[in-house]
Amino acid sequence: MAFDLLSLGSQGVLTAQRQLNTTSHNINNVNTDGYSRQSVVQQTNDPLWWGGNNYGTGVHAAEVRRGYDQFATNELNLTTTNHSYATERDGQLERLDKLLANSASQVPQDMNQWYDAVKAMADSPNDLGTRKVVLEKAKMVAAGLNDTHRVLAEQKDVTNDVLAKTLNRVNDIGRELVEIHEALLKTPAGGADNDLMDRHQQLINELSTYTKVTVTRKNAETFNVLIGSGHTLVSGTHSSELQMINGDPDPQQTQLAVVAGKSLKAISSDDVGGKLASLFEYRDKTLPQVMDELGKMTIGFTESVNQLQAQGLDLNGQVGEAMFTDVNAPEVAASRALIPQGSSAQVKVYIQDLSKLQAGEYELGFNGSQHTLKMPDGSSQSVIPSGLPPSFEVDGVRIEIAAPITSGEKILLRPTRNAARDVQAEMTDPAKIAAQSYLSSATQAQGKAEFAITSAGPLREFQVAVSPDSSQFAVLDMQGNVLQAPQPYPPSGQVVVGGTGFTLSNGAAGGDVFAVNLNAASGDNGNLIKMQELQDTKIMNQGRSSVIDVYEGLNTEMGVQRASAARLKEVGRQEKEAAESRVAEISGVNMDEEAANMMKFQQAYMASSRIMTVANETFNTLLNAAR
Repeated sequence: MAFDLLSLGSQGVLTAQRQLNTTSHNINNVNTDGYSRQSVVQQTNDPLWWGGNNYGTGVHAAEVRRGYDQFATNELNLTTTNHSYATERDGQLERLDKLLANSASQVPQDMNQWYDAVKAMADSPNDLGTRKVVLEKAKMVAAGLNDTHRVLAEQKDVTNDVLAKTLNRVNDIGRELVEIHEALLKTPAGGADNDLMDRHQQLINELSTYTKVTVTRKNAETFNVLIGSGHTLVSGTHSSELQMINGDPDPQQTQLAVVAGKSLKAISSDDVGGKLASLFEYRDKTLPQVMDELGKMTIGFTESVNQLQAQGLDLNGQVGEAMFTDVNAPEVAASRALIPQGSSAQVKVYIQDLSKLQAGEYELGFNGSQHTLKMPDGSSQSVIPSGLPPSFEVDGVRIEIAAPITSGEKILLRPTRNAARDVQAEMTDPAKIAAQSYLSSATQAQGKAEFAITSAGPLREFQVAVSPDSSQFAVLDMQGNVLQAPQPYPPSGQVVVGGTGFTLSNGAAGGDVFAVNLNAASGDNGNLIKMQELQDTKIMNQGRSSVIDVYEGLNTEMGVQRASAARLKEVGRQEKEAAESRVAEISGVNMDEEAANMMKFQQAYMASSRIMTVANETFNTLLNAAR
């Protein structure tokens, strides 16, 4: 009996001691990040059958259990991923919004100052001083566009740097998880290293900020860690590696890939989630959108000014030259097509109609028999190039295929992407500003045809008349005498009459008359008046927007996106806090509860110690009685 009492007391003492040790461990780690509360699970020993009855044999500590709930933890991982994406997205759009509100907003201000300078010049068209001011303002417009594009390009570089650092950290986490799995394999069978599992979960929590994470059991000791839509980062004691690879078809637009052994698998950035998804979205969608719209505004402004320059006479009586970089210069048109390295294809993109011009990226492909064009909205359509060299038109641009595309090749077309980078104020001589319009007041044009003088010869005054059914045109002198007999309309190229050449595009209405006067007129400001009117003329977006309206539309769009991101961030914060609260209820250390446990286990320890004392006293009594 004494031996039984001693055994029961010692087991009680040891169990209470383990409870006290675990409670003390909880209290010590109350402020440790990622720590999960631990508790000792105690069970009764197997009973002893004696004398026709079962007698209890005491208690033992069965295991030290970690406070953990898989569903609550999975929810926390998901909300962490969503909140990280929204927070990163909000920060990116905030920086972009400040750019558009500060440095980028200087561009429309510079344009308005240019219009003001043109208005001042219209009061004294022959004054070289006012002409110099117009050219200086033109330089400011070009410089402002160049600087804004440069800042956007720098943000793209910064984003690439952040992507590289983030991937390095993700790979480090993968290797650290493998080390933990290897340590778990060394844990004695049936045991569990709770502190090591806390470290494991802490790494998973951090990984959840970068990408969407799914954790599954591989075996009793180790796990599989999947990222995104199911790409394996860790499988037991083996980890894969994430790296950036050249994009297709744009090698500069790198994309994410997972390396496992000797295989390399590209990962779509649309399904990775977290900070990585936000970085890719900002680099591949948001920044290009801003660059495209900025370039669209650039082309709209510079091309409309250059077109009016070509419709007037300068101080020397010559047809005006381009004030800004020609948007259809051969090298500029070629730069809008991204040709794959090693390809022999030659593609050029020419701006044809400002009102139809769209921002965005097109993808031209060829399957050996048919050309297809992927539109900015993701839709595709078949195109049939015609003529020599073959070309086709879409959204206000003409795409010319000077050298054929090889079957399977993909060529990216970016009509407006780099326009703000490439624009320059080409004109340096203020006398070459075309203040005088060579289209006289006798012009009556109701259609949308573009008329331009290509070379000024001996014939200084004439009229180009379109027939009532728009099928023919004729060249007349100012008295109505025929200088060139009726020809099919529209002309296929340049028309030369009396040494003077002109072009006339399609789109004229029946009965349109273009009256030309190439004689210099001192003080004539007709062309300057047309330049002033550009400030409010709706020449973009199918006649719905002026050039500056394009910027305002971009500014509004980015503001809407930022407001949406801010709301998403707030919702993500609330969801994450709720998930953290649920996890804390299960895994968190409550000091009041631990203090109560400390007293309870202390009393159990003392009571078990008293059992041992009673056993000792009883044994001594029995010994004394035996003597």
